Amino acid sequence: MALAVILLSTASACGSSDHAADGGGGPVADGGRNAGVLGPLSHSSTIVLGQHGALYVVNPDADSVSVISTTTRSLTREILLAGAHPAPDPDTDNFTPKVMPRALALSPDGRHLYVTGQRSGRLYAIDLDRDDSLRAVAVGSEPFGVVVSADGKAVFVACSQDDTVVRIDPATMTITATVHVAAKPWALALSPDQTQLLATHLLAGTVSAIDPSDMTLTGQWSVPNADPRGDRHLAHGEARGLYDIVPRPGTDEVWVVHTLLGTDTAQPALDFESTAFPALALLRSDGTFISRLSTDASGVPGIDGAFGDVVSGSRALAFTHDGDYALVVDSGSEDVMVVGAHTRTESTLLRPLPGHLPAGIAISADDRFAYVYERNTSDVAVIKIDRTGADLKLTVDGAPIPTLSSDPMPATLRLGQHLFYSANSDEVPLTRNHWISCATCHIEGRSDAVTWQFLQGPRNTPSNAGGMLATGFLFRTADRRQVEDYWKTINVEQGGNFDPSGPVEKMLLEALAEYVNHAIPLPIPPATDPAKVAEGDALFHDPTIGCAECHSGPRFTDSGAGNPALDLGATVLLHDVGTCVTSGDLADVAHTDIQGNARSACLFDTPSLLGIADSAPYLHDGSAATLRDVLDKTRGTMGDISSLSESQTDALIAYLRSL
Repeated sequence: MALAVILLSTASACGSSDHAADGGGGPVADGGRNAGVLGPLSHSSTIVLGQHGALYVVNPDADSVSVISTTTRSLTREILLAGAHPAPDPDTDNFTPKVMPRALALSPDGRHLYVTGQRSGRLYAIDLDRDDSLRAVAVGSEPFGVVVSADGKAVFVACSQDDTVVRIDPATMTITATVHVAAKPWALALSPDQTQLLATHLLAGTVSAIDPSDMTLTGQWSVPNADPRGDRHLAHGEARGLYDIVPRPGTDEVWVVHTLLGTDTAQPALDFESTAFPALALLRSDGTFISRLSTDASGVPGIDGAFGDVVSGSRALAFTHDGDYALVVDSGSEDVMVVGAHTRTESTLLRPLPGHLPAGIAISADDRFAYVYERNTSDVAVIKIDRTGADLKLTVDGAPIPTLSSDPMPATLRLGQHLFYSANSDEVPLTRNHWISCATCHIEGRSDAVTWQFLQGPRNTPSNAGGMLATGFLFRTADRRQVEDYWKTINVEQGGNFDPSGPVEKMLLEALAEYVNHAIPLPIPPATDPAKVAEGDALFHDPTIGCAECHSGPRFTDSGAGNPALDLGATVLLHDVGTCVTSGDLADVAHTDIQGNARSACLFDTPSLLGIADSAPYLHDGSAATLRDVLDKTRGTMGDISSLSESQTDALIAYLRSL
């Protein structure tokens, strides 16, 4: 594979000369608290410091990795992982990177950089000593987390769609072992003694513990849900969005960044202050749960959490090298929160950051600077760390450092991306007090794998992947017709203040719709057996079985059939597939759509099947954990599948997983 490298002239320094810091490829020896600390990260990240002040950053939307000089605060070169930068498709306007690099790790000697390509399914090895020469190996579907062993002889990658963690020999770039784990492994971390490889699961409250020497699963740690505590504004809910896991230096603690989703609260009591809570779960190195740190709703007398400020979308964490402080990057509220590791309470908050969608952090070896990667604005914010007083203080230090010489993503899509991920209520009217963004529930633009108690009834969060175009109506009972109708979600669920007829709001809604429809790609399907897929394809399209009767067309849905204008007040094709919830606290009820048209409680819109392997649980109420459960629950009501043998059922599931 050819490597393209964009070389940029070195810019003059725009910061103070004392800014330079060696990120370290070996032990740091400063005569103080950092002595003996290894430079390479022990956990997967979007940004890493190397030797001689070099900073490496992924560019998911540009198919590249940037190399930045922290000495001159300039972009020195951009390493392309594809033949060219991505561009909108001329026929569909879809913006889909070919590689989408998501995380990177540096070898202990600082000579090789390893990068995961979420969409290419590859691990890339960049030789930094040899003109950035490039090697790659296919590792699985949608790899994300990557870490390197302390001796540099093994690289570990989490493949989120295949539910595997693989070990690669970097000398030969071959897979030497694979371990199967629970669904959607995401972030990786190695214990300081190298005896444990830990993998978070993005959409479940679990961490897999793996023996890296023989790649066997040794345990399943729990990041438990938090039970209700009598007031819906007290932090509680189901653990989701386990984005980072980091061992705390000098201790046996492991900290996990995640979110709590308060699904026990039903509308209309459910509000923006009781929907989601940022959280840090503290575990022992044997998986024992220690405690959870979170925030509670503001303005409620007597309710105070460990976090004194409301933050949202906690995404990444880095410790000072002595382990005294944790710096937490919050993508939704667009800030960095400092937590005292001894007091286990918030120490300070840096808000706002100079850019948007912060997604990673690295701290210099001398603990004087933090570097925050901001994906949406394609830059790195430089944060000065002051420890001269009794507490740690953060300040933005100069202008952000660009990671791209030119942004390949169109400006409208960038604006929509910002809006989708932002809960920064100081800047846009999407929420109140920095609580909720679209991405809070649509994690990675997809689903949060939970069921909410809405006024219409139980509603499992659908995925936005692939956009809403050509999928017909929106919502489980065809209550809406386009992404712009989500102004009501913004106002009701997110606590925002949107007038859909206002010129500013209309422009923002259009940008949000452009991003959802054109820049959230469909998932890469997991690995499947081609023979089984072919057999399942034939069964799916067999008219005597009838799956394709409703799941038809390019998006596998008949939603909007006979109503191409998607007129909510005209005839809307809906189906009773036997899944209506008719009793209990989570019953489906008759209601009206966004325009006031009547909708039945038990007639449902046909969902698209594209990317279905990624969107468990299934059915409108999330009552089917697996695709097999879907078939079992709907036998006799959704196609004539009751006569299928076990082998044929397996083949049909394999086909569905391949879509």
